[in-house]
Amino acid sequence: MPKILILSSNPRRDLDLNREIADLTSALQRLGTFELRFGFEVRSQELQELLAEHSPRIVHFCGHGAGEQGLLFQDENGREQLISTEILTRIFKTFSDEINCLVLNACDSDRQAEAIVENVNYVIGMSQPILDKAALLFSVGFYKGLAAGKLIEQAYEMGCIAIQIWSETNSQSTQSRQYRKLEYAGKVGQPVQPDLAEYLKPVLLKKSELFPSNVAASGSVPKFPPLPAASKPPQEFVEYVQQEAERKEYKDNARAAYDNFGQFSAQNVASLTKSEYEQRKIVLKKVKSFWIEGFLKPSLQGDAAISLDMKARPDAIADLSQGIEALSVELDTSYEKLRDTQIYEEIGQGRTLLILGSPGAGKTIALLQLAQRLIERGEQNLSLPMPVVFNLSSWAKDQNSIVDWLIDELVEKYQIPKSLSEPWIKQQQLILLLDGLDEVKEDHRNDCVRALNKFIGLFPQTEVAVCSRVRDYEALTERLQISSALCLQPLSPEQVYQSLDSVGGSLAGLKTLLKRNAELEQFAQTPLILNFMSVAYQGWSVKKLMDELHSKEKRNQHLFDTYIERRLERGTTSEFNKKHVLRWLNWLASQMVQEKQTIFLIEKMQPTWLQNQSEEIAYRIRNFMIVGLSVGLSFGLSVGLNDALILLQDVGLSAGVKIVLIAGVKTGLIAGVGIGLIAGLIAGLSKEILPLEKLSWSWQRAKSRLMPEFFTGFICGLGVGLGVGLLPRLDPGLDFRQIFIYGLSFGVIFGLGSGLGGTEVEQQTVSNQGIHNSRNNCLIIGLGIGLSSGLIDGLSYLKTGVDLSSYLHGLIGYSLCFGLSFGLIAGLKYGGAACIQHFTLRQMLHKKNRIPWNYAKFLDFASDRLLMKKVGGGYVFFHRMLLEHFAQMDRYRVPVPVIPESTSQSIAKTNPRTNVDSSNAGNISNTAPPPSNPVQNRIACSNCSHNNSSDSKFCTKCGRQLIKHP
Repeated sequence: MPKILILSSNPRRDLDLNREIADLTSALQRLGTFELRFGFEVRSQELQELLAEHSPRIVHFCGHGAGEQGLLFQDENGREQLISTEILTRIFKTFSDEINCLVLNACDSDRQAEAIVENVNYVIGMSQPILDKAALLFSVGFYKGLAAGKLIEQAYEMGCIAIQIWSETNSQSTQSRQYRKLEYAGKVGQPVQPDLAEYLKPVLLKKSELFPSNVAASGSVPKFPPLPAASKPPQEFVEYVQQEAERKEYKDNARAAYDNFGQFSAQNVASLTKSEYEQRKIVLKKVKSFWIEGFLKPSLQGDAAISLDMKARPDAIADLSQGIEALSVELDTSYEKLRDTQIYEEIGQGRTLLILGSPGAGKTIALLQLAQRLIERGEQNLSLPMPVVFNLSSWAKDQNSIVDWLIDELVEKYQIPKSLSEPWIKQQQLILLLDGLDEVKEDHRNDCVRALNKFIGLFPQTEVAVCSRVRDYEALTERLQISSALCLQPLSPEQVYQSLDSVGGSLAGLKTLLKRNAELEQFAQTPLILNFMSVAYQGWSVKKLMDELHSKEKRNQHLFDTYIERRLERGTTSEFNKKHVLRWLNWLASQMVQEKQTIFLIEKMQPTWLQNQSEEIAYRIRNFMIVGLSVGLSFGLSVGLNDALILLQDVGLSAGVKIVLIAGVKTGLIAGVGIGLIAGLIAGLSKEILPLEKLSWSWQRAKSRLMPEFFTGFICGLGVGLGVGLLPRLDPGLDFRQIFIYGLSFGVIFGLGSGLGGTEVEQQTVSNQGIHNSRNNCLIIGLGIGLSSGLIDGLSYLKTGVDLSSYLHGLIGYSLCFGLSFGLIAGLKYGGAACIQHFTLRQMLHKKNRIPWNYAKFLDFASDRLLMKKVGGGYVFFHRMLLEHFAQMDRYRVPVPVIPESTSQSIAKTNPRTNVDSSNAGNISNTAPPPSNPVQNRIACSNCSHNNSSDSKFCTKCGRQLIKHP
């Protein structure tokens, strides 16, 4: 097998030699005929050493030529250093017996070729600067000829014809004019623009000794310029060249789309005030904290299976942190995957970067590596558009326009108020990194793409990157307007073993098994699977692995179960029982699948997470009773006591303590029932828990909800006024004017309260922050409105003309009650009811053993064990495949009984139907679950056929709504 030594040197860093050599290498590897060796960033003193070490038949140099002065290499410090033509001639003369051909892909290298060819049989140089793509296609055709057994003269001709074939299908006006040229101070002038056609620029020179003596005696070096083809080249060769040209075009397009992503948006630079500067700084800090520190780094740290040593690959040599090579994406395999699809035909129609791949291939990692680069750029210049990461799965919930969805997501995920987010969206100051198009419910996926295209049409300077599983995207009828598409492919076997070697630990059994079993080796080529295998199967023997992994159907299940077991064994002893950990994560995953959630926020738990209608009714009754009784008792007690004191002062003890107390109780009961009923209805009838996380007021927010909220408040106020009006006053009878004032006051407070919201981005985000903020805001609003309304009522009471003593009684008594009623209702309306509803829901779920009481502590534990990841104030599963695995656990796990912790062990030992020893409770995956309900009492999902409990509303596996047949 002929050996080719590929050399490169570019001390000026003005050529993209790493990618050039990567493209050349992949083309040569596809031919499968040559043994390849490499010398990158060659120093002048290394040239002889490399030639001696590898003894190549062909040397291929990529770099700069300096005309008659020689070729440009670098010294020990990386600075440019010329090797003169004379020295080059002497070096190649030393190896003339071994080297048959030298290819110099450098400008004006035909002059070095003329000197070197005296000692080397064949030398190919460039007479003028040549387009990079033309140079590659020449090499493709040339080496294709050698691989087919052609003579070097014939192979050279095939290289020139390859350029001609490409030139005929690509006009010069549309070609990317990237010439290999050098400006060298003092000796080399400004290069002249090429006059020759591209296919005429490569020149072949042949050693004169190979010719008859009369030719050699002439003193001229024979040159073989390409000749016009007498006939058309073979169709097979034409198709080969065209495919290689298409491949190169795709790779250049993909690299440009990735490398330049965000550059178009950078043209839209905003002028910032000091406040805007601080807000943007907080946003970038959040995105970095949530997705880079919270998600990307935990995915890569310590898991060499997915953070591959890219420098071991010949197509990724230099600094890989900024370019597309930082991704585990092979552009050649990506091209092979896409070239026969409709996706390939759609490339270049828009500005969206599409990242595709199979489950576990690393799409989210690729997206976040792109985000990391954009964040670093944004930190240097905060006036540039800001990258933000979202998951599209939540779009299907309401199917709003992308603008409205983005506003909601920015509030929920990043605590960015609408007053900031809406202008940023409309002024195109955001770069959207959208994960999980395939996680959008299948019925709505085409609608989502349609909405995205509409958004891109409205905001053409907003750059967008979208991730999706490749099969799900191919199934769509609607297509994104994409600039390019990357398809992440499985790892090669070499990368698999390289990764396992770099992990360390005892993986000898796993490596041996993979080498023996091609099917399992293919199974391990998915980055996520390889990562999990390297964690789960430490220390396992070949026999044990074969026994557990022989079944293809149960392979994933066993791997994920074992991975979970290993992760739960990690770290210090936990207070959480393994059985309960599995149950709680199973339930959480099922709910997230059902709700189409990717990020779980504790404060966003809703009554829809209850299992059936009876639980929802119980939840509403509890809220009604808790709020109604607590508010009614507190208000009724204060009103009754106040009324008793006033009556006691008016009539004295002569009327009797019993009469005074009865009057007070009666008054308090009437007031308490009225206010308690209203408060209970506010909490009990709410269909959604809506925390109030940030206080500010905006007319833009208020005007859309002003009238509905006003009428709601007006009705509540009339009820409060009626209750207060039944209390004994100075003048007997109902004061309808006062009742109307109550209604009007409540209506104004409710209406104006609809404008409450945030004006700034929250700097800190912690677990359940929304509920904590709601509690604080409830107290602030309740006290503020209560005191102010009580004072206003007291001042208005003074205008009635009563004497000072009566006025003081009214101010201290009735005005206090008036203020208390306003404060209680306002506090409940704005944050208080959400807190009570949230903790009622949590208490019910905890009692059913679906969640622990300290949920944040448990989720932090799961994140520490790398089963989940903490993203800001929310949590995500380590990977969607792990989420899906947990969601399906109920299909083969023994149900954990809802029993007190203290008695769980004794029941496990005494129950004859449960063959699970309490000391081995975690190893329950192989125990067949007893049927908890008869099959006839369960509902089969029409989508996935999973059997669900008869009182379930949604499938616990796929989340689809269940159809109950009569």
